Amino acid sequence: MTIEIHNAELESILRQYLISGQLPLVEDLLLKTLKASHAPVSVAADPHAQATAAAAQIRHLRTGITLDRPPCASLRDYAHAGHRF
Repeated sequence: MTIEIHNAELESILRQYLISGQLPLVEDLLLKTLKASHAPVSVAADPHAQATAAAAQIRHLRTGITLDRPPCASLRDYAHAGHRF
């Protein structure tokens, strides 16, 4: 297989690896890179599941955050007050 590289930065990086001897073959570099970047397929590939997981993470991160608002003010009232300024 022949691969043409048109990106000068990529070509420079490949040459540096080959000259340094860290990975003597381009195939070794490609294999190592692809294995490292290959994320395992998860159940969360479903967009709805991803959105649900993201919402749960946001809820977890905002636990205990009060924004120094008065206890009687709802978050909607507090956000609306910010629009006045």
